[in-house]
Amino acid sequence: MIKPISLATLLLASLMALQGCGGDSSDNTTTTPTTETATDDSASADTGDDTTDESETGDDTDDDTTGEDGTEDDTADDSSDSSTVTASSCDEDSTSQIDALICATEMFIDTLSESEQASVLYDWDNSNTERTIWSNLPTGNVQRNGMRIGELSDAAYSALIDVAQILLNDEGYEDFQGVLAADDYLQEQGGGSTYSSANYYIAIFGTPARDESWMIQLGGHHLAYNVTFVDGVGYPVPNHLATEPKAAFELNSTTYAPIVEEGDAMVAMFDALSSAELSEAYLSGESYSDVLVGPDNGSGNYPTDYPTGDDRGGILVSSLTEAQQALVIAAMAQWVDDYQAEISDPLMADYTTDEALADTYIAWAGSQSAGVDVDTNGTYLRIDGPRVWIELACQGGVVIRGETHYHTIYRDKEMDYGNTL
Repeated sequence: MIKPISLATLLLASLMALQGCGGDSSDNTTTTPTTETATDDSASADTGDDTTDESETGDDTDDDTTGEDGTEDDTADDSSDSSTVTASSCDEDSTSQIDALICATEMFIDTLSESEQASVLYDWDNSNTERTIWSNLPTGNVQRNGMRIGELSDAAYSALIDVAQILLNDEGYEDFQGVLAADDYLQEQGGGSTYSSANYYIAIFGTPARDESWMIQLGGHHLAYNVTFVDGVGYPVPNHLATEPKAAFELNSTTYAPIVEEGDAMVAMFDALSSAELSEAYLSGESYSDVLVGPDNGSGNYPTDYPTGDDRGGILVSSLTEAQQALVIAAMAQWVDDYQAEISDPLMADYTTDEALADTYIAWAGSQSAGVDVDTNGTYLRIDGPRVWIELACQGGVVIRGETHYHTIYRDKEMDYGNTL
């Protein structure tokens, strides 16, 4: 079902224009596909304790209704029990992007019925375990927090899109749309009903306010936004993005290419190295079928498996030329800069100081004879700084056989979950 642009988007437009953020309203759609019961009999990566085999199976048993256009209308009836308006922390006169996000989040909450709010809203206190529940697997394999977006009313769905457009910048919102569309595409290619843009979940922890700790958690298969706010400062980590296929694809006459630019930027970083530098950056004796520091799986704790000391491996960014360093910074930005500037800019500034770059390595693994080839299963690329951690792993296709697809992770060794666990 094609979702229309919401009235709330129009009301926030002038504020968003001042902020220089938000998505492209001409491409503000997410399709909801036909539901069919199917099982995917394939499996993917196994990288140790922090990742899970991407066996991506399961049946979607939600009751959907068919709309006039022949697609499944997977949204709830707008006539559900009345919503509860919460005490407002919204500052409508502010030009801050964070304040705009707080206002949009409150507007989303106010579209929900009492029972829906009970599903979406979580207390902040004692939420460490719940906040670390996210996965790279379809929701049929790992249950997410919150409410399935395919069950939202049209008004609630539109309000959620407003939240996403303010949280993310234009490029980040395009990635968000593209990852969801990729699941619809996988269903169209015979992957089964477990793949669907409707099978993503929204949860909110704490009370959205500048002087509170709170969190937006939005995710499903191949996407996990875990954005924590502490005293008005946003930390968009850990962040998982992936896509199958990794190349551009067309769905409903629209072309999507999520994570193509991310992959290209990582490859460009290594293509600029000399043969000696490329050899120094190679992680000899190491192999990766997925990212190393993946989903936290409800551990309630920070990961402990970052390589340290001599085990870090790779080539120091500070040893590279200015032009080569610029490519590393550009690759970082493909993940960090997906968010509004008030979130992204301070992080990029911290990650790219001379001191930080003097302790940042780039490294790769896979077939040394094939080189950095993202079409080869097992090719692995990473940026390892004192704080920033970005991985890209190339896996064989689960639905689209004979092609690789991307799994990526962006984490902050000090500020995952806003350092609030």
